[in-house]
Amino acid sequence: MTITTHTAIGAAIGFSVGNPYLGFGLGLISHLLVDMIPHGDSLIAEEFRIHKKRKRAFRLGTTDALFALLLALFIFNLPHVTSTMTVSLAIAGSIFPDLIVGLHDATKSKYLKRAVKVHWFFHDFFIKRYHDVKLTNSLLLQAGLVAIIMNIL
Repeated sequence: MTITTHTAIGAAIGFSVGNPYLGFGLGLISHLLVDMIPHGDSLIAEEFRIHKKRKRAFRLGTTDALFALLLALFIFNLPHVTSTMTVSLAIAGSIFPDLIVGLHDATKSKYLKRAVKVHWFFHDFFIKRYHDVKLTNSLLLQAGLVAIIMNIL
């Protein structure tokens, strides 16, 4: 899923729970579960890791991160946000696995290897058994999901 989608889901979790630590944990779990849904980015990951075609992945990732940041700023300016700490930690938990993968890709740290393996186990769970979907279709569905979540918030 995109960072933007994870951010919206994390915000919804943050609004729903009162405890920031619970928000972080549920955000983290939501990331792993939602990433199990095939969402069209397996070819991007393969291009990045195997074929070293990093420009496209970097462009898409940067654009997504900027949208996620704008979304988070919008969420924090909603008048009914009562606990920015809870919402912040829920969002942090929901994007944490992708941040760890990015940090590992940049540093090749052996300390992050196990967390990255856990992330990819969930990410590729159904893709390896069946197949991935088209990225364009996935992005349209994710944009719709983000719009629905924002409408509810």
